[in-house]
Amino acid sequence: MASHFAERLPVSIDGRSYAIVPEEYRRTTVPVLREQFDNADNPGEQTLLTQMWVRSQNDWSHGAGQKVYDNADSDRLRFNTSAGVDPWTKGKLSLLPICESKNNANSWTTAIMRQVGGYTYVAAGTELYYTANIDAADASVTWAQVTALASPQTITDFCSDGTTVFIAYGAARSLTSTGVGVTTQPTALGALTPDYCRIIGERLIVFDNDTATEIDASGVAVGSSLAWTLPHGGTYVAGATGPAGVYLAANVNSTGSVFFVEVKTADGLLDSPKQVADLPRGETLNEMISYGGFLVLATSKGLRLGAIDQQSGGVTYGPVIDDGGAANCLVADERFVWWGGSAGQVWRADLSVFTETLVPAFASDLVSVGDGNSLGNVTDLIRQSGKTVFVDANNGIQGEESTGVLVASGTLDTGSIRWNSQFDKALQTIEARIEPSLAIAGGITYDNSGYTYDDADLFYDGLWASYSGTLQAQVTPDTGIASSLQTLENRVRTDVSPKLVSDSFTVTFTLSRDASATTAGPSLESWKIEAFPAPTRVDEIVVPLVMRRRVATSRSQGAAATLGTMAEYDALSALASSKAVVTYREGSRSEQVVVDQLSMAVEKLTDDGAWWEGTLTVRLLTTGS
Repeated sequence: MASHFAERLPVSIDGRSYAIVPEEYRRTTVPVLREQFDNADNPGEQTLLTQMWVRSQNDWSHGAGQKVYDNADSDRLRFNTSAGVDPWTKGKLSLLPICESKNNANSWTTAIMRQVGGYTYVAAGTELYYTANIDAADASVTWAQVTALASPQTITDFCSDGTTVFIAYGAARSLTSTGVGVTTQPTALGALTPDYCRIIGERLIVFDNDTATEIDASGVAVGSSLAWTLPHGGTYVAGATGPAGVYLAANVNSTGSVFFVEVKTADGLLDSPKQVADLPRGETLNEMISYGGFLVLATSKGLRLGAIDQQSGGVTYGPVIDDGGAANCLVADERFVWWGGSAGQVWRADLSVFTETLVPAFASDLVSVGDGNSLGNVTDLIRQSGKTVFVDANNGIQGEESTGVLVASGTLDTGSIRWNSQFDKALQTIEARIEPSLAIAGGITYDNSGYTYDDADLFYDGLWASYSGTLQAQVTPDTGIASSLQTLENRVRTDVSPKLVSDSFTVTFTLSRDASATTAGPSLESWKIEAFPAPTRVDEIVVPLVMRRRVATSRSQGAAATLGTMAEYDALSALASSKAVVTYREGSRSEQVVVDQLSMAVEKLTDDGAWWEGTLTVRLLTTGS
């Protein structure tokens, strides 16, 4: 037939023009979403009969490292990344304490730090210091200096059994010792010249490159066969106590290895080491501790947990947590393990929650404020008086601010929110529930002298008022063009501006402390976003085509058109079978369609008896392209 000319034949399919029965033509938008049905035991986000889709979260205690918030296998108590916030209290996200220097005018940068009873000991160069008030303000931390040796040597390591401090100097001189909490000059202890020393299972073990030796209080090796030399060279770097012996960490050929040293039943001495674990090639060990039944490994790639076989002493380690890069040092307290990363950043893991086998919940924690220098690697960590203290290699001793001042601001990235689907959504609103401050109702002041306001029968009326600090949110679609940073009020639905349409969205929350009360800040209890599903629109077009050998053209424009009814049917039937995308035109409108279904209403045979005449109803579906 001729090329499409709407004035003569109003529609064309794949370049073939037709007349239609206008009274039977219809166009309808096809519903693309099924009606939701919630068969869960407990009501969820899909329960409400609303046009908008909802996503929400009210707990962050399973930690960071989840890039997509709502895949079918996602953990709704996790998020992607955070900085400066504490997610570890269930149902509450709040700001972390800010850090401050604890050097008190000492020009320490690189330092070695250990907790010894109630004291914090620091070795810097040839000098050894200690303090009993590390949690005080910087200028109030009182450092006492241990009397230096007559010929001072650089301290390479030190450790303590709670009564004595043992000090190593590497090859420069033999081990020395002094009492805990005194400034008494150290005295020589034996003839060994180790690089490192550790108290492991109440045993004093010293490391000298590829040799580990247990020594007694006089510095003498315990038993003639107990100097363990690595068979292929390498360097011992750490040790830890196990349920049936001692674990030693070493790096051999640029790869970390763990050795188990069993306690001999006959005499209680340590047996020869046996290798029980090898890290992947090229991954080395920096530190190792045992805690909560696990062997915790700080490696050049990150943090790993090892499960200990109680019978054989074997170790099976899990995947590496590498979000913070290399892990340099370790400390454990209560249910947590902390490790030191780069750029002054401390990380924390919760050993009571596992997101996969041998992978605990984790998140970034404190960060150094520095002393005017760039932030360095965190090389040592302790927990003292329930607070974290650490060494920033470029800025010395750092710890939580003594009066409880919070960081100026912190952020949390939810990870990509997709509603577990690939098509677009039009984001509409965001809402947060924030822990408010308590304000007294009216003008009543409960401060009358002679009264104690602690009776269980008394109710102290109060009003929930505004919260401290500010909470802001910014939404970034997968196109990368973010919304405005918007301030959220408690339980107030806020329109996202500008409106965003995307396959997925990431919400970044920014918590900022109070402008005047620097120890107060917002606590996020939950968030919720709402979006309209916006998949590609599909139109159903039902076109009743006139199938006659002679077809009158529309508006009486010229002579009738000749049509081969069987050939036209066969051509459209082939398109329906192949589901080919073709061009459909009606008037001046053009769009891509698929021929979905044919239905022929027969009136009579053609005059030549070749096939039928009548009305062929064609169902077309637009592709949206």
